[in-house]
Amino acid sequence: MPIYEETYRSWEGSLIPRPRTWRVIGKTGIRLLWKKGMILFILLAYIPFFVRAVQIYLMTRFGEGTPLAEAVQSLKINADFFHGFLQGQWLYLILILIFAGAGLVANDRKYNALTIYFSKPVGFWDYASGKLLIIAFYGALVTLIPAWLLFIIKVMVSQDAAFLNQYYYIPFSILAYFLMVVASLGVLILALSAAARSTRSAAVFYFAILTFPEIIRGILSRIPEAGLFSLNAVLRQAGAGLFGVSRPYVFSPILAWLVLIGVSGLSVLILHWRVRPTEVIK
Repeated sequence: MPIYEETYRSWEGSLIPRPRTWRVIGKTGIRLLWKKGMILFILLAYIPFFVRAVQIYLMTRFGEGTPLAEAVQSLKINADFFHGFLQGQWLYLILILIFAGAGLVANDRKYNALTIYFSKPVGFWDYASGKLLIIAFYGALVTLIPAWLLFIIKVMVSQDAAFLNQYYYIPFSILAYFLMVVASLGVLILALSAAARSTRSAAVFYFAILTFPEIIRGILSRIPEAGLFSLNAVLRQAGAGLFGVSRPYVFSPILAWLVLIGVSGLSVLILHWRVRPTEVIK
């Protein structure tokens, strides 16, 4: 029988489902990150939002045929507009995910906090869901929320319901895009945080996984399937289908979704393997 440290014993009772456990873990992590200056990243990420909001207002209020409208005639408020906005938030999203997620599990492993978690009636899914809630919250602040606000602004300043009748599905497309990103990139950063020995290592690995395959895809651009090795390209291809816009790559969107499912599944397996109470055998 393994002998546990005297300070904390692993929970040996029968687990009673407590729906709020993961929420407590998530809310605590959100508050801690907010105190560390996350607001600065959020404000920086909202610069494109304000630019887009001004564009929507000017184009809608002044209408076509005016000198101002002719100056920005290439801008159209349609599905491509919102899809393009989310693509433009890519860099901010990655920085947010690295800052918020790289240390979520790595620090718990470093300071043996997992033993404290699992000495209480907390299961793996409670722990993982709570950590993912932290990532989802800050990810939503730079993708889901500003994109929804842009749609609301457009509807409010429109003189009739023509835009809403034509693009009523956009809010659902934005939500689906956000969930896709969280289920892939969010779970991936948690898996790397669990596998790495430090926050810095997790951040470096995450940045490398998202950057180097994209460089290789650019070099091998004549090979359509090369895009499947880049998460950036795969997300763009799958996201285009959600908004009903033209796909940027030739490879099948079905393959893109299969890659995302594979990445998410592998990340969950790694996370489950690395997140467990520490036993000290003497």
